[in-house]
Amino acid sequence: MGLYSHYDGAHSHPLNRALHMIAIPVGFSSIVVVWFHWVIALLLIPAAFALAWLGHLIEGNQPAFLTDPAHVFVAPLWMARKIFKAGPRN
Repeated sequence: MGLYSHYDGAHSHPLNRALHMIAIPVGFSSIVVVWFHWVIALLLIPAAFALAWLGHLIEGNQPAFLTDPAHVFVAPLWMARKIFKAGPRN
């Protein structure tokens, strides 16, 4: 099973997906925010992880990155794919 399909399967509950749609941008925004205010950036990381963990508690499974750390990098790709698939069709 590929990284994307495993990640997609581990995030099937709608509330878990919604929380990840918030958590992923919050977590990755800390990379930019660190240049402006490192304290806020350091607070964004645990906030993002807390939202994602809450989603997994609701879903009843463990975060995908615990089985394969590469899933941390799959997350933004998964999110972008979900957003663009949900958009208008030609």
